Amino acid sequence: MGVCVLVSLVGFSALRGDRTRYRFLFRPSEVAKGRGFTGLVLSHFAHGDVGHLVLNMLALYFFGPRVERALGSLPFLLVYAVSGIVGSLAVFVMRRRDPRYGALGASGSIAGVVFASVVIAPTSRIFLLIFPFPIPAPIFALLYLVFSSMKMGGRDGVAHEAHVGGAVAGFALAGVLFGPGFAPLLRFFEHMLHG
Repeated sequence: MGVCVLVSLVGFSALRGDRTRYRFLFRPSEVAKGRGFTGLVLSHFAHGDVGHLVLNMLALYFFGPRVERALGSLPFLLVYAVSGIVGSLAVFVMRRRDPRYGALGASGSIAGVVFASVVIAPTSRIFLLIFPFPIPAPIFALLYLVFSSMKMGGRDGVAHEAHVGGAVAGFALAGVLFGPGFAPLLRFFEHMLHG
């Protein structure tokens, strides 16, 4: 969290400047040409504004400790890092031919942590301000994937590709690294189907 906040604070002023803004942006078209690798790395920690930063850090604050307790510190960092890398790879595959496209934020990593939490604690519930009631974590995960997949390739300023890539990576890694694997999640769906 500290690294994200620090890089974001430095990045807020840099993103307003013409010369330095691209140091913090992941621009897939530039990476495809063998340039812009600093932006690829820094974009995992930088955020576009305070709201973007706060939203991601709140998600990390609420879901991160559960995943770290269940997996351990190093496996948790592995989930965080690999989810971010897979999220960026998804953005690269979808956007590498668009010279105007740039992305930043820890959202791929955060999505991975949230989806790892769904594997670890499938009976938990997620409360969002847009819904007046808590949603079972696996149902939230399905809705999140459907919504993000439908929005991929759009121009709404959100890297939905990173969300989907990160979520899938975090889900898969948690299933491998978590002792019981996917068994608790399968039991949740079994219970839901059979009452």
